[in-house]
Amino acid sequence: MIKKLVLTLTFMAGISCQSTAQVADTVVDNAMQALGDVQSVLLTGSAKYVAFQQCGANGTDRRCEGTHDPMRVITDYERVIDLESPAMRHTGNTMNIGPGGSTTISPGTFFEQVSSDQADLSESWGGSLEFYLTPWGFLQGASKSDVSSNRRTIHGTTYTVLSWSPEVTAPSGASYEINAYINDDNLIEHVETWLGNNIMGDMHIIASYTGWRDFAGVMAPTSIEQSRGGWPYFEAAIVNAEANMSNVAAVIPAPESTGGGFGGGGAGEINVMVEDLGNDLYRFSTGGGGSYDSLFYEFEDHIMMFEAGASHAAIAAYIAEAKRLMPGKSIRYIMNTHPHSDHTAGLPVAVAEGATVITHENNREFFERALNTPRTLLDDALARNPQKVWVEGTGTKAVYSDGDHTVELYHIYPAPHSNGLLVAFFPEERVLFQGDFSLPQPGQRGNDHVQALVPALIKLGVTEFDRYINVHSSAEPQTKDQLWAAAGR
Repeated sequence: MIKKLVLTLTFMAGISCQSTAQVADTVVDNAMQALGDVQSVLLTGSAKYVAFQQCGANGTDRRCEGTHDPMRVITDYERVIDLESPAMRHTGNTMNIGPGGSTTISPGTFFEQVSSDQADLSESWGGSLEFYLTPWGFLQGASKSDVSSNRRTIHGTTYTVLSWSPEVTAPSGASYEINAYINDDNLIEHVETWLGNNIMGDMHIIASYTGWRDFAGVMAPTSIEQSRGGWPYFEAAIVNAEANMSNVAAVIPAPESTGGGFGGGGAGEINVMVEDLGNDLYRFSTGGGGSYDSLFYEFEDHIMMFEAGASHAAIAAYIAEAKRLMPGKSIRYIMNTHPHSDHTAGLPVAVAEGATVITHENNREFFERALNTPRTLLDDALARNPQKVWVEGTGTKAVYSDGDHTVELYHIYPAPHSNGLLVAFFPEERVLFQGDFSLPQPGQRGNDHVQALVPALIKLGVTEFDRYINVHSSAEPQTKDQLWAAAGR
């Protein structure tokens, strides 16, 4: 259902005659009554989820076949929605994947929540929207906001659409919007909103609730699906529901402190370190163990950049230094090793320069759709300089050359970490550049991701290199011999 609706569930002011606030309030009241006018709800069943832009181990199918395929299974799934606090948490048992592309998995816990502080409509929309995407949370927010309603027909079904906005505004200053699609039984089938996302722009988020049934006096959906930017994000099959639990406050603990996400502007001065690799090839780094390195290659009439995984501020500093080092030349291409969020954080800065994204064909649709989504909620380089973003999808091998400078891009498959992995081989400079094929400590055997790289390189005939460079900066320069040793060769 989400796939059919993703292109049509969009808020368009004035599409229908807007009703009075009184009528909208009546719709809210009727929908609350249809849900039983409860104070809290417990949903139980099973679920699936993804770490956005990245597939996850699901216990049986451990190899990535797409950006969000496979999803990660959650057993013993529970979701508690407390309307009095208000707050929400959902949790269950899942499997955690090993670091650095390993498919070794171990038991773990899925846990996400929206605390009462986070649910404040004057706070971050990204932190609170999971609560308000639920039918109960949406109506809670509607009861506290200026709400409007209209009638809309989608795929032959006519809905009453309720709309309201939180107090907080987007980084651009624009208002956020959230809409619920209510059927003739006064039950919410879909809730949608938008959130500014570093790669997905004005990311369209849709939560669908179907298979509504009465669980001993409690109305609840038996199926929940959520998509983000048109891609699967979360699914749940609900087998039981309970209302007004006596211990609801105890099962929603205070939130733990969390770190920031990828793609931020970065604080403080960026110190760009440049290593000359010979023949107009340079490695850029911010230094330290947390650096996301990029390569820059100076062709006759342009610059080719390799990877933009660092923050917006760091990539902007990289590009400024590249232009100083190679004056009069523009960034024509930005090569991406794979679409995981920590390897795409600075892409908006590079494409705002007019650079074409080069990535494997398996990633092309994702980047074309994501980077060409409007960015009205954001205030970044691409939002300030909106333009059509071009993406070139490569196959098994692609070569870029001006006669004096040559780089060969190779698809590494099969490999467990992603089905769209590229490495860059510079034959003249004898350099191999890659992302996430991280070497272990000396004397240790590499994980199965590293084990997959070496036979792929041998099959492709890519063996004549000395320097082995990872996007994730290494403390010391690494070599082919170290890679071969990690793979037991």
